[in-house]
Amino acid sequence: MQKIAFSRSLVIYEDFIAAIGEAKTIFITAHVGPDGDTLGSMLGFKFALEKACPHIQRVDCVISGKMPDAYRFLPGIKEVLRMETATTLLPQYDMAISVDCGSPDRLGLARPLFEGAKISVNIDHHISNDRFGKLNIVETTAAASAEVAFDILKTMKIPMDANIATCLYTGIVTDTGGFKYSNTTAKVMETTAALISAGANPEYIFKQLYEEQPLSQVMLQADALRQTQFNPEYTIGWAVVTRELLNQHNALDEHIDGLVESIRRVDTVLIAVVFKETESGITKVSIRSDTHDIDVSAVMAQFGGGGHKMAAGCTMEMSITEAPKALLPLLEEKVRQKLLVS
Repeated sequence: MQKIAFSRSLVIYEDFIAAIGEAKTIFITAHVGPDGDTLGSMLGFKFALEKACPHIQRVDCVISGKMPDAYRFLPGIKEVLRMETATTLLPQYDMAISVDCGSPDRLGLARPLFEGAKISVNIDHHISNDRFGKLNIVETTAAASAEVAFDILKTMKIPMDANIATCLYTGIVTDTGGFKYSNTTAKVMETTAALISAGANPEYIFKQLYEEQPLSQVMLQADALRQTQFNPEYTIGWAVVTRELLNQHNALDEHIDGLVESIRRVDTVLIAVVFKETESGITKVSIRSDTHDIDVSAVMAQFGGGGHKMAAGCTMEMSITEAPKALLPLLEEKVRQKLLVS
């Protein structure tokens, strides 16, 4: 398996560009439970390739699972197909591109088509990435996969337009938490400045993402926050979201987005966690660290998950009552070690 070295300077992605030149059919997919970065990167690539590569006959964007309503404003979002219902997909594609996905199992139902393509390309920024493509462009210092996508398109000399810019800007703004996370670098601001110049509208995008939430989401998160629990030192805070709580507020799984950040805002909290009960009865975990000294991705890796040092997640094959019992002692030990060296 070949790894393409990627730096933040001018780099020629010779193998990737050569493969694009030979591909007439391209399949772009995302991780299950798609977010702003994976969707923005996917659609940004789609618009760019269709614009600049007339030899390409079709570019299909596909996800597994439900499309979150929060991203319905993205250009081209209605063209994204769902694996569960798509009937027009090809049996094999010349190229398959995965964006923002750390491991092949996170591709969901799209995995067979990705692995069955003549060439598969893995584009990502997660430190835990498995390098599962035939070609891998993984930049772990990038704030978002959309930032990696911007650099690739810039290297390919594909000019930005408003649609591409809106999609990539959305990817970056969501993965930097509205430019408030520590991954907001000078390079990020230079990139977003270029995207704004190309037509991305920061006011419009921010409003769509953060200022227009359904009542069910607001009430769900208010109730979940009211029930949030803390360890005796208030250094770990966690919320448990059951199917019963979701149903009580007529809320969707996606309406949990942002809850873990609210818990992390407590001034004493070093680790914030949200446990969500899935429809199948197991538990999904979203976790955030408030300090570089605590690597939560390493903890999530113990349960088959991953992500970034300060933001990660996993799926635990346990009930919503058993999962906290298994995870919280590990987090207590992480906090204890951090306090010992402070």
